[in-house]
Amino acid sequence: NLISEVKARLDGKVDSIAFPIPQFIVIGKQSVGKSRLIEALAGEPFNFVSGTLGSRRPTVLEFRNCPGVFPSRWSVFDENLKKWSQYPVQEVMTIVGQAHEVCGGNVSELPIRVKVEGKDCTDLGLVDLPGFRSYAKDQAMQDLSGKIDKMVFKFMNDENNIMLVVEEAGDAAGFATLGRAKQVDPTYKRTVLIRNKLDKYYQDLTTENVNKWLEGYGDLPPHLARFAVSLPHWTGDAMPKPFGQMRQECAENDVSALSSKGASAKYKPTIGFQNFRTFMEVKIQQLFADALAPMLSRLKSMKEDHEKNLAVIKQETETINEDNILHATRSAGIQFAQSFNFLMEGALSSEHNRCTLEEELRAFHAYCARTDCLKEQELLTDGFPDLDAYINYLRDTVKLPAMDVSLNGGAQFRRLMYEVEVFTRFAGLGKKLEPVDVIQARGSGLRECTWQDTITQLMLQNAPMRMRIKTKYVGERLKWFFTQQKEAVVEFMLGLKGSPEEHMFSRLIPKQAAVIQRNETMKGCIFQAFDSATDRHRGRFMQMWCDFMDSMFQSPMMLLKSGSMPHIGGGFEEEIAPTFESTKARIEVERKGRGTLQIQLREKVKLIPEDDASAKEAVKMVQQIMEQTFAVIRSVVADHMQLYSESFFLLPMLRRLEGVMAEMELKEEDKIRYRARKDVLDKEKQHSEGILGDLVYCVDAVQKFKVTYGGGQ
Repeated sequence: NLISEVKARLDGKVDSIAFPIPQFIVIGKQSVGKSRLIEALAGEPFNFVSGTLGSRRPTVLEFRNCPGVFPSRWSVFDENLKKWSQYPVQEVMTIVGQAHEVCGGNVSELPIRVKVEGKDCTDLGLVDLPGFRSYAKDQAMQDLSGKIDKMVFKFMNDENNIMLVVEEAGDAAGFATLGRAKQVDPTYKRTVLIRNKLDKYYQDLTTENVNKWLEGYGDLPPHLARFAVSLPHWTGDAMPKPFGQMRQECAENDVSALSSKGASAKYKPTIGFQNFRTFMEVKIQQLFADALAPMLSRLKSMKEDHEKNLAVIKQETETINEDNILHATRSAGIQFAQSFNFLMEGALSSEHNRCTLEEELRAFHAYCARTDCLKEQELLTDGFPDLDAYINYLRDTVKLPAMDVSLNGGAQFRRLMYEVEVFTRFAGLGKKLEPVDVIQARGSGLRECTWQDTITQLMLQNAPMRMRIKTKYVGERLKWFFTQQKEAVVEFMLGLKGSPEEHMFSRLIPKQAAVIQRNETMKGCIFQAFDSATDRHRGRFMQMWCDFMDSMFQSPMMLLKSGSMPHIGGGFEEEIAPTFESTKARIEVERKGRGTLQIQLREKVKLIPEDDASAKEAVKMVQQIMEQTFAVIRSVVADHMQLYSESFFLLPMLRRLEGVMAEMELKEEDKIRYRARKDVLDKEKQHSEGILGDLVYCVDAVQKFKVTYGGGQ
């Protein structure tokens, strides 16, 4: 009844729940009285006619004690119609017999299900299995016996089955079926021994041996549940008395006979069918209560989940109230922006969207092909035929750190900086000078034009464009990287709940994350604001680089004053405290060293021939000076790429993102979606409250059953 009620309340409303129904299986050799024991539990005699080959499939019997129901109601479960059908007892016998006969010389694990409801029934369910065959007259019977053994052992190995081992009363050392049960249940935890036909053994019991026999003469472990019973039997077809009365008399005779022979009081609860019946009724309740533990645990877990879900629904409902909708979206966006900062600082718990550099580059190239933000020639550097060659170069030659480690957030950004620096260093002038280029750059001669002016003019024609291609790649890589972190940020926010890091962050973060995750409209607004901010910062970043490079190429020679480097020798001078005189000398050396390259190139410029006859030589020297100057500029750009990317892209994003989220405005279509979402939430809330009410009822009912029938467990 409990299981039926739980099923009725939760069927179709929640995920599947295992409904454990402990069952007893009756095993024993043929002719030990298994059928009569089952008849005694049913409260009336019956005979399943199974032909000359005996039973060949399991029969599942459900006995229900129904006071006042006489004669008993018999039903058979129709597997095709999936329902119980009531029949007269004789017709049930025929149906069961036919089910066995269709097996022929084979066996079937498909059970026949029979239900008996009556005033003398014992409340329990059991499975009647074919008996072990001790004799087979031919090979066919031997084969059938082997198949039966295999099927019965499969049931015996099931930990949910309690074995009722039926043996004929006698010497325990010869109990073959009990020996088989020990093979699958060495501790007899789920074994109950029934020594049947006790009345035939009365004469072998005396005052000296009755207690020893009840103990098992040392062949039965003390913790094995065991019973000694006699069951009704008679000669002829007609019963001399009602079956229930005969069953009661047999039980009384067993107790009386063994008591008269001096059976100890501690063994009396194991004598007679009535004691066995009481044990079975209590045992099934205890087993059922124990078996309910997994289901109760699952129900409690589902109850907690639905309570949390209902809390999120209520919070989201309040959040998207018409008067609160804009504030709620901005608040969630601000928590998102703060979490983005945490993720970029490094979050070990965030595992979403982690990727290796190879996966990252392939995804970026696919994105560029899809959006056409970068042309193919802008994605690949000269000398690499395809992306595979570039990836192999990064892995094998550059040995780029964490190349094959899956990263996200701040760690992934650091690795990206290594890659774009390498990419930038592949920038080249890409053009060989011709005499006509130099002549045009020098002009008509009406105004004075030095070779330094000519070099500057020539570099302005091509060098800025070559560097812009590289910096454009960097800008798009950064933009794409940031847009890929959105879902990782949400997953990070969700993952804080219950994590070791939870106490380090605001409690609002996981709450807002749950709302963002459920509300696609809110998530879309936040993600759109994030993408817009990313695109704006990419534009500012690119403009900064363009201005910087324009200024560099306007006076390329001035950039050659890149810096000074102190002399690092092999002596011990650095270990001696500097004097005032040594400090003055060091400064003079460093100042002179600051313009060393600039001085050298200016000296080369002076050596460029002025006469037209030496034009080819002049072009060659100009080309060399331009390459050297461009190399310095390229190195400066590459050296400062991480500094500028952090200073003019990452840090502004981190600082200003909260402000962007705080200034979000909702479009009219977003407001319409929010209103539609509120209607959905109202229905979800009603549905969730209904399920939660059913779960609360089921948890209480199962707990009450466990306390009542499970010994307070």
